[in-house]
Amino acid sequence: MDNISVYCDNCYVREAVHSIIGSIKSSHCSDGHLSVFVFEKTWLNEIELTMLLNCKSERVIVFAREALLGFFSSLMLPGHISFGRFDVALNMIRKSLSDFINPTLKDLFVSRLRVPTTNKLSPSERRVTSLYVQGISVMHIAKSMNKSFKTVSHHKRNAMKKMGISSNVELMQKGRIFLMMNKELLLASQKSVA
Repeated sequence: MDNISVYCDNCYVREAVHSIIGSIKSSHCSDGHLSVFVFEKTWLNEIELTMLLNCKSERVIVFAREALLGFFSSLMLPGHISFGRFDVALNMIRKSLSDFINPTLKDLFVSRLRVPTTNKLSPSERRVTSLYVQGISVMHIAKSMNKSFKTVSHHKRNAMKKMGISSNVELMQKGRIFLMMNKELLLASQKSVA
């Protein structure tokens, strides 16, 4: 467990996570440094957020309650951070940790290359998605496009459905990859907001 750091504000939860990690860690565990953050509260203080944002680990997993995961989806977090629910059954947390610590080579390869399919998106859906992923709120997007909040929300929902994305957190993670691969779309959307 030398290459796995666990950050948690509750010493009992930290010990439980260490125990789970010890029971699932195998000899073919990833050689890179891994970090596990566990937030059982529905809010973060400045120190906790700074620790997460400044974490230099190769891969990071954050377990949090649903309300806090919604907050994380609004941030522009690095792509090496993945998320899991803290308020679920223990066996689901164990499976998430197991998949995180002992990923198969295929999982690592696929997760790095898994980019949302965007060729089915309408121009409006692409524009809304690219702006949302940059951290612009749906309300602000609606104002900049001269559309109603409901219309922009509908474009975002349709885009997520077409890309096979089920949550805002996943949209933020995979959407960044999409934007990096489509820089001309990013530049066009930035001009439209300015």
